[in-house]
Amino acid sequence: MILLGILNEMRNLFLTVVASIVLILLGIVYFMLTIWIIKVGASWAGFNDVAGNTVVLTTGIITAAAMIGSAIQQ
Repeated sequence: MILLGILNEMRNLFLTVVASIVLILLGIVYFMLTIWIIKVGASWAGFNDVAGNTVVLTTGIITAAAMIGSAIQQ
């Protein structure tokens, strides 16, 4: 009985770790995709010399807002 409980807790811990890794990887992919979208949108709008720090700041804000929004969605 005790062994079964321990195995169940280990399985739950493993699933939590895997889910966390997947979410981190998806966040990185989403961040990179958003960087590309912002750079393409800026070039279409005529801003060809946008500073890199502005792009990264804007991307960070958009990514954080999207992740927070999806986390509190009911």
